[in-house]
Amino acid sequence: DPKFATWADLFVAAADRTAADALKAGGIATYVWGRANTVRIKHPFSMAVPMLGRFLDMPSQELPGDSNMPRVQGPTFGASERFAVAPGREQDGYFHMPTGQSGHLLSPHYRDAQAAWANGEPTSFLPGPTVHTLTLQPARDPRSMQR
Repeated sequence: DPKFATWADLFVAAADRTAADALKAGGIATYVWGRANTVRIKHPFSMAVPMLGRFLDMPSQELPGDSNMPRVQGPTFGASERFAVAPGREQDGYFHMPTGQSGHLLSPHYRDAQAAWANGEPTSFLPGPTVHTLTLQPARDPRSMQR
């Protein structure tokens, strides 16, 4: 901007304007990163049929992080998984995954990992005890049932 003699003058004016805006808004404490970095995880179906959003979408949350950081996340992007594990020390590893393991809305695992992911809380890298078992069997041939 030609009204500033130097880059330093421009930066000082920008800082002064930001401080003045913060005072008008209630103080610098109101300027939190999460307001600019509110994650919105939306299911593809809710984008096509917005009425489904309240059932399918995760709640919007103010989060830390940004691009090029360990907690990569922003309003429209984020790590689908985060984990760290050392060979031989798997019990000390951690795993983060947004939403949950199931894509089925009525499953108890549809959104059960969301809070830990959003809060950066470690969850075990190792599997826990078996909760459900699914056994797949070949279909019976209707001809063999006619005996």
